[in-house]
Amino acid sequence: MQDNHTISLKEGLSSPEKYREDLTQYLLSICTDAGLLKGTLLSSPDIDDAWMRYAPSFYGDAVRNFNAYPEYCLACAGYLGMAVAFLWDRDWAKYMDTPYAFFQGKRGFDDMDDHITDEILRDRKHSVPAMQSCSANAYHFLMRESPEPGTAEAYKLFLETVGVLFKIGAAIQLCRLGYKFEKVDLR
Repeated sequence: MQDNHTISLKEGLSSPEKYREDLTQYLLSICTDAGLLKGTLLSSPDIDDAWMRYAPSFYGDAVRNFNAYPEYCLACAGYLGMAVAFLWDRDWAKYMDTPYAFFQGKRGFDDMDDHITDEILRDRKHSVPAMQSCSANAYHFLMRESPEPGTAEAYKLFLETVGVLFKIGAAIQLCRLGYKFEKVDLR
């Protein structure tokens, strides 16, 4: 039985770009149906630039933990996106140079989720169910690709997956903060 979020994948591995696009649309659809987003992936160049700064450190943490805790690692990318969007809204001039370690808890990556939800967002009611759903669906999507563990292709798909989760987390937080796309007449 197929649900309305199923995206048909070609046999074999997708290109990383196609995979990223398909995963983004898949999660966008799920988040829209759940009322977490309104059909668009809200973003900001500042938030995207922050991911580029944090990604190398995040990759190191997530890769070490992925085999034991795959959904947790994916969720942490989303939580990081939520936290960056939250700080962007608060006072980006103040927080734009925040180091990656700021987002980690006392145990580092191991309690990043709790640190972000409890100390930065101060919201478990909305953030935790959102990231549990997104990470589970993203992991399922990744596993449907059947990448051979330990290969360059598997690593590339992993990197794309955490990048998408970061963007989805940021979009969810921006939507919660009341941001939306509006058509502007530039005449």
